[in-house]
Amino acid sequence: MGVYWFRTNTGGAPQEITVRDSSFATKVADPFKMMEMNVDDFVVEPGYVMMDVHERIETSSCIITSVEAYIKRGCTLLLVQHLVTSLCWYREQYEQFLERIQSPGLEYMIIPVVPVHLLKPEVVRFFSRKGCPFLCVKVSNADDLFAVKWEWIVQAQGYKRIPFTMIVKDLENTSNNYAELWSKVCDQYGIIKLTDLQDDEILSFQNLKDSGIFPKQGGIISGGSADYNLFYTGRGRGVDDEPHFLYHDSVPDVTISKGRILQVNQIVSKDVKGTHRKVSFHKHFV
Repeated sequence: MGVYWFRTNTGGAPQEITVRDSSFATKVADPFKMMEMNVDDFVVEPGYVMMDVHERIETSSCIITSVEAYIKRGCTLLLVQHLVTSLCWYREQYEQFLERIQSPGLEYMIIPVVPVHLLKPEVVRFFSRKGCPFLCVKVSNADDLFAVKWEWIVQAQGYKRIPFTMIVKDLENTSNNYAELWSKVCDQYGIIKLTDLQDDEILSFQNLKDSGIFPKQGGIISGGSADYNLFYTGRGRGVDDEPHFLYHDSVPDVTISKGRILQVNQIVSKDVKGTHRKVSFHKHFV
């Protein structure tokens, strides 16, 4: 979309946002070539960084359809869960998974989900090297947390400081306070963890910073990827005017990723190809 700027009051204070190609910018080489985009009738929000909690990409029968469902809800970066099932073949499984989901139409990162009995130092180091933003430890009961050689795991974690979070699959005993147990274990052994237990689909702002995803993505900040959503409010439109955008509660009317249109009125662009993104530094903006 070239170079353009727009003015928004999102967040309470007026801001002037400049977009140059695929990134937010502060200055441009030739300001006379900039165009102004009028967003007076829109609320502007950063693109959503979402984890595929409700519709898993790995088990989807149609990856393109599943990805488009996330795009329609304003997702500009999808964190795709990858379940580790083997200590012998986890490297090959990872590469095969990447091959299967390449170019899904949306920027994505891989989140390894490691059952606690497969959580080994070499697994932690491998996914750290692959630039995964964080690692999910999957537990089935409270005893799982105390069966791990955490001293060894913490040493491996220190390689690139990849944070951990926990996923609980305990359907029998719902009385355990796993969040409290997890916090105690992390404090006891010095485990680097996400500040907020990531059990929601949309990442919290603190988790975005902990994982190293922000400031590159997840916010409107100079140097970051030009990812944002537009929500049509209808202000300034006459009663008889034909609306150009539809309003669907929390569903954005327009979604932009890297300065390019992903969807308008729930119609997804077929021209945008997603790429596998990686994190270089964890917790570098905390």
